[in-house]
Order: sequence, then structure tokens, then C-alpha cells
Amino acid sequence: MRRVNTDVPLVVGGAGAFVVLVWLLMHATVPLVTVFDFASDGRPKLYAAFLAGLAGLAGLLLTLPRALAQPVAAVQPSVRSRRQASALRRSHLRTDVLGVVAVLLAQVPLPAPWGPAGKAATIANITKSPEIVELSAVFANLSLAVLALGLVAAVVAKVYHHAAALRVLAIILAVGAPVVGWFLVVHAIG
Repeated sequence: MRRVNTDVPLVVGGAGAFVVLVWLLMHATVPLVTVFDFASDGRPKLYAAFLAGLAGLAGLLLTLPRALAQPVAAVQPSVRSRRQASALRRSHLRTDVLGVVAVLLAQVPLPAPWGPAGKAATIANITKSPEIVELSAVFANLSLAVLALGLVAAVVAKVYHHAAALRVLAIILAVGAPVVGWFLVVHAIG
């Protein structure tokens, strides 16, 4: 019973932090698009590379720690305390939380596929480039596929952690999805 009471503030605090994060991300469009525009110097291909990297970051954060971890031994050593048992269990909580944040952050500089007018106007006002506005609209649809492939790669790395070839396949999938997304967007507007 005491364990439940200590978990309630943690859950409430986590939910509050998530709401604050979503509010911050809703207001992060202008600074993030400004940074991408400045860093790309108005070149659409480089801007697309930044978008692809941001969209692929979540998949990498969710996949790489699982794929690069050593496989679990077939024979587990005996443990004598809870501390030893928890030391044997691997936790990817830190990179998983960063991956969820990256999923949310990846949608900040992109117009939503279902209603792109408002954010596309913001992007046009900041970048002054019709190519970047078109590129952002095209990449908004592809970013969902990049995110989905990153999640699939994380699942493959988790489920098949004992098979080295499938872990390599998961890494290739997590790295290749944003690269293919970038290539498709650049050729769609070029």
C-alpha cells in the first residue's frame, strides 16, 4: 500500500512535465524554423537534411541503445539482493524519454498534414522561400513514415536482441529511413 502512495506524486509530476513540454513545443515553431533557416542559409536541400535528421532522431534514440546492447546471457547468474537484480536488468528509460521528446520535437517545424495552412504561413514568413514551404509540406507526410520506421526498428532491436543480423537490420532501418525520406523530398520538389 505504501508503494502506491509514493508513485502518485511521480505520476502527477510526470503528467505535469509532459503538459509543459507540449506547451513549449507548441510555441517552438518560430525559433526552430528560424534556426533551421539560418543554418541552411536558405538552401532547400540542406533544410530538408535538417528536417530528416530531426525526424530520424527519435528512431535512433529508441533503436541504438537496444541494438548495441550485449545480448542477455542464456544462464543468468544468481542474485542475492534486489540491488544485484536491478543491476542485471537493463533500462533504456533515459533514451526512451528522449526519444518521445524527439517524436514531439520532430513535428514542430512541419505543417500538420491535415491542416497545413497556419504553420505553412509561419514557415513562409520566416524563410521567405517557396521551395522550403513546399518541401516542408511534402516532408510532413513522409515524417510520419520515418517515425513509424524508427519505431519498427526499435521493436526489431528489442524483440530480436539475441540475433546480431536483425540488430544490424534495425540499425540500418533506423538510419536509412530519414535518408530515404530526404532523398524522396528533394526529388519531389527538384
